[in-house]
Amino acid sequence: MRDAQGSCLRDRLVNAETRRPVDLLPDREAGTLAAWLAERPGIEVVCRDRAPFFAEGASTGAPTAVQVADRFHLWRNLGEAAERCVSRHRSCLRASFAEQVPAPAPAENGSPWPTGHRFADRTRAKHAAVHALLAAGHSRRSVQRELGMTFRTVQRLERVSLMS
Repeated sequence: MRDAQGSCLRDRLVNAETRRPVDLLPDREAGTLAAWLAERPGIEVVCRDRAPFFAEGASTGAPTAVQVADRFHLWRNLGEAAERCVSRHRSCLRASFAEQVPAPAPAENGSPWPTGHRFADRTRAKHAAVHALLAAGHSRRSVQRELGMTFRTVQRLERVSLMS
């Protein structure tokens, strides 16, 4: 159930083994979750998302239970960590790659950037869309809303100058 802004009004509690709903919490308060867990002393593992109220409520309501991240958030955390690592080491990767592989010939359009790669093509298209909207006088916030990107992504794409 969601309110007019799309915020969750209730949180569904699910048995992680059977994947069946167990109960609905009326709000996203740590005290509500803690009270619910305290009524069920046999709970040994709490599988939760990254919401702070879940962490606090689980610690209070089931202090001996082990808290683990759910599968979705484990994959999400792993993906974000890998993305940050690759981003931080981009210059190292480029340098070692350049030593091993001869530089490709520029594309037919004169761009040194590869074509035919989904990620590169998608990034190039996003970059072009951001720059076109900014050149048309849109603010970064309106570009963010129109393209469905985060503000930080818009800022990064704005700073980058691609050779085309």
